[in-house]
Amino acid sequence: MNSETTYLTDVAAVLWPCGGLLGPDDGSVRRLVRRDRGSQYLPVPNAQSPRVILPAHNRWAAARGIASFAQGHSFAERLRTLLLTGAFATGLAPLILRDRLYVGAGPGIEHALTAALDRDLAIAIHVGPPRANRKPVLLLLSPAGRTIGYAKVAINELTARLVRAETRALRLLADARLKDVTVPRLLYEGEWNGQPLLVQEALPVGDQTDRPTRRQLLRCVIQIVNLARVRERFLSASPYRRALEERIVTLGARPEAAPLRAALRRLPDVRIPFGAWHGDLTRWNIASTSRRAFVWDWERLAMDAPVGFDALHYDLNECVQAGVHPGVHRWLDSGSRLLRDPLISGTGLRAHTVSTVMALYLIDLATRYLHDRQSESGGHLASVDDWLLPALDGLQERAVHEASHADDPPLGAV
Repeated sequence: MNSETTYLTDVAAVLWPCGGLLGPDDGSVRRLVRRDRGSQYLPVPNAQSPRVILPAHNRWAAARGIASFAQGHSFAERLRTLLLTGAFATGLAPLILRDRLYVGAGPGIEHALTAALDRDLAIAIHVGPPRANRKPVLLLLSPAGRTIGYAKVAINELTARLVRAETRALRLLADARLKDVTVPRLLYEGEWNGQPLLVQEALPVGDQTDRPTRRQLLRCVIQIVNLARVRERFLSASPYRRALEERIVTLGARPEAAPLRAALRRLPDVRIPFGAWHGDLTRWNIASTSRRAFVWDWERLAMDAPVGFDALHYDLNECVQAGVHPGVHRWLDSGSRLLRDPLISGTGLRAHTVSTVMALYLIDLATRYLHDRQSESGGHLASVDDWLLPALDGLQERAVHEASHADDPPLGAV
């Protein structure tokens, strides 16, 4: 049993406390489950590398799950999605896929969600790639196959904190006035099997939406920034800086803590505009039309951060898709150009603060990864001493040089 199958059985223990058994399509086990009136789920593509968990005997829910959870950002991904959707829709998938998750009879997550929403439903489950903050995301479908919403269930202390944080964020966003940004409504909050549970509505994301253009992204970023009152402060006097240093201190004796603390203290004391940021704005959490952006996964929402963090985060994750080190090298240039865009300059960000903001973002990201123990999950950006600390060294030099030109006009004025 590898770490992924262990994770799968841990997820099953939370979702189905009545018991789950992972194994091949074995006739004796299948007969036992049928006699106990249990259920079967299919880990896709297999139990050693599960990305989705789909009902074996509800082909429509399974097909919708494949389509809804697919990223579809490359030709290979779109082709794989098409083949899997066809296999489930025709009923061939249970004959092709060997591994099974057998769930015993008794109250499970389906029963809890049916009672919470007061309607019959079927579920498909997204597991996703290994990350410290990975948690099951459940697609909720009506018997007719219509999407009702999505549910998130925590499975450990970190994910419990994130589910509770997203619940608070969705409550706050329900009263926010975002001109061109749509966020999901909170449909239900509660607990399941001792872990926090939330249900949110499904956004109208599909064939009519795509990744945002540069202008759409920045327009969305600015509207999120303005969820909080934008305030310009010297870095040394900002609550954000104090909070970031406290987070670094709580890393304790970790070897990365000292260079992060030193990097923060060496940054020039420039005036920076602060506002809100989504905290994890990537291609997986946003879709756009020409008029609107649809944004989800608000578990990292914070109301006091340097303006531009969301743009930098989105851009970094785009740059590293083809490789971390060349991607980070590109980001050092492209991120700087994003912060110099007139849309960002309208918030008060000035040219001599750009590299300082980029350095702050890397320090913040490194601190998050270290607190979440992302390196232990094998994420491609998680090893901060491999790429982040070297990039931070170069940004510090740029920041000091830029700050020496503090008489520059506001960005976009030239």
